[in-house]
Amino acid sequence: MGKLLKIVGGLLGLILLLVVAAVVIIPMVIDPNDYKDEIIAKVQEQTGRTLKMDGDLQLSVFPWLGVELGALELGNARGFGDKPFAAVKHVAVRVKLIPLLSSKLEVDTIGLDGLQLNLAKNKAGTSNWDDLVEEGEAKHDDTPAEAGSGLAGFPIGGVDINNAQVTWDDRSSGQKFSVDQFSLKSGSITSGQPVALEMEMVLESSEPQLKAKIEMKGTVSMDEAAGLLKIAGLTLMVDADGKAFATGALHAELETAASLTLDGTALTLDGLKVRSGELQLAGDLKGADLNSKPAFSGKLSLTEFNLREWLVSQGISLPEMADPKVLGRFAAQVVLSNQGDATKLSGLMISLDDTKISGDATLKGAAVAFNLDVDAIDLDRYLPPAKDEPVEKQAPSSTTGDEELMPIEMLRGLDLNGSLKVGKLTINKLHAEQLQVTIKARKGKLETTQKIGKFYQGNYTGKVNLNVAGKSPVMNIEQHLANLQAGPLVKDLTGQDKFDGKGSFNAKLNTRGNSINAIKRSLGGTLDFNFADGAVKGFNLAKAIRETKAKFSGGAAPASDAPNQTDFSKLSGSAVISKGVLTNKDLLAKSPYLRITGAGKVNLVPETLDYTVKAVIVSTAKGQGGEGLDDLKGIPVPIHLTGPYASPDYSVDWGQVLAGSQKAKLEEKKEEMKQKFKSKLQDKLKGLFN
Repeated sequence: MGKLLKIVGGLLGLILLLVVAAVVIIPMVIDPNDYKDEIIAKVQEQTGRTLKMDGDLQLSVFPWLGVELGALELGNARGFGDKPFAAVKHVAVRVKLIPLLSSKLEVDTIGLDGLQLNLAKNKAGTSNWDDLVEEGEAKHDDTPAEAGSGLAGFPIGGVDINNAQVTWDDRSSGQKFSVDQFSLKSGSITSGQPVALEMEMVLESSEPQLKAKIEMKGTVSMDEAAGLLKIAGLTLMVDADGKAFATGALHAELETAASLTLDGTALTLDGLKVRSGELQLAGDLKGADLNSKPAFSGKLSLTEFNLREWLVSQGISLPEMADPKVLGRFAAQVVLSNQGDATKLSGLMISLDDTKISGDATLKGAAVAFNLDVDAIDLDRYLPPAKDEPVEKQAPSSTTGDEELMPIEMLRGLDLNGSLKVGKLTINKLHAEQLQVTIKARKGKLETTQKIGKFYQGNYTGKVNLNVAGKSPVMNIEQHLANLQAGPLVKDLTGQDKFDGKGSFNAKLNTRGNSINAIKRSLGGTLDFNFADGAVKGFNLAKAIRETKAKFSGGAAPASDAPNQTDFSKLSGSAVISKGVLTNKDLLAKSPYLRITGAGKVNLVPETLDYTVKAVIVSTAKGQGGEGLDDLKGIPVPIHLTGPYASPDYSVDWGQVLAGSQKAKLEEKKEEMKQKFKSKLQDKLKGLFN
């Protein structure tokens, strides 16, 4: 037994001696630099490119079998200049010697320092690596490997890439960008075990002008049974600046757990969180068919934040709004599905200040369809504040009326099909409830319908057709108002208490043009109205007649405390509009003391009128300011209105009044004579028979 142990010990000693000898002798005997010329020639033969090896090759044997290379440089393809295709300052690769003897491969950390890769494409679309692919395509052996063949294991101590640079110059499209200061570090890589990864880079682009620092961390693992590559704790941070951002800079952070199928066809992002300033987006996303027809789906939610402050922080200037607190609260959530150019948004929920919006929408190419429901919104809060100074002190408008109103090219490109419901709406101080609006737009033709269930105790329906496909826009409008309380409407609309009454209004109009003046000049159609139990405020017709009569007769008008308004029990009329001129022939108004008819024209372009109102006094009750007009009772009084219809001049045709008065007196005299004759005749007949 002792002899056997001596033999075994001797063998082990011999092996150890051989290993030590190899470690000492091999680097002394074998100089890898002797093969540099052969390597350079082989590369030239295989690729047609020049390989430069400026540094020395260093060989190590034990306990690591490895090689370290100094500076390497591979020439560029013909026609792409003198800049090298690829260059590296230092490369180091080592494997453990002892495990290799038993067919086990254990690789030390792979080091790569100062890599430069210059990728380019010429104007013809040829890249500077096409020749490498053509010449260096590997021949694949489809014969399946036998079980257990090859290396039993392939652990790697890690990857350490420092200071790498990649440039891309696409001369066919003019696109240029570069990746600089690229570094990639990993932990130990062992089959079936998670690997920690860290990556940093600086991305620069010329179009759009952009420079971004990107940092990424995560733990990578492979689930071969499920065919998945997983990245747990994935974080991505971006600090960018450039003209692409309103503020010139952007900071964003992303967190998620990602999994990608090994064949690259599907991707899942769980617990996705994206932050940029106050904006925080969360949700889950899935991608499928990524290598053929990519499709994405998921649920996203935007945490409530101050939209106003965020927009300002992004360098977006907001117009002045009546309520400076609006846009203070914004949140949203949606279920998203996308495939190709088709995107569907369902379960959409938006909160904007005090307003809730729900619905869904689809986008397919340029086509947009939507169905939205708004509970209540006061748009006046978002509009510019009203000016406090009187109208006469406000700066005169610099518009001429010939400015273009509609963006024609944008309207021609619209492809819309949607509906909108609003529970309560306030705009320009007008209040409406139960609104329904539909819109369809395609190939330059737009059609909208509107319904308002509650509009100042009445209801409204309307339709607008706009055709911008031709040279000049053509518009057709229909409007119907019923059971309307006009007083509150006019007061909210104008801010003045000018009119009151309950009634209806109908209009059917057509026009063409793309400016205020053009629309007025070509306006045509019909309209009618019918109101009851109301008043025209700010103008007392009886008072105007009385004062004008007093001036005509040289006397003073009697004092009156009657309100400055003209009451009516009925007010109706219709009009025909042609080329911007409105013609009315059937105005009729009835009041407790007047009967009024009217006819004339209103020219909408210069905003003037030439209109005659005929008033007949049927009662002189003091309640309507009719005192002092007894001698005009039953006599038509023509009142001629001229000038701007915002502040018209009026005059009374007292010639017609006088003629009517004389005629009335003559008729009165005839009646008096008739009565006297009748009385005398009766007396004589009575005496004859007595």
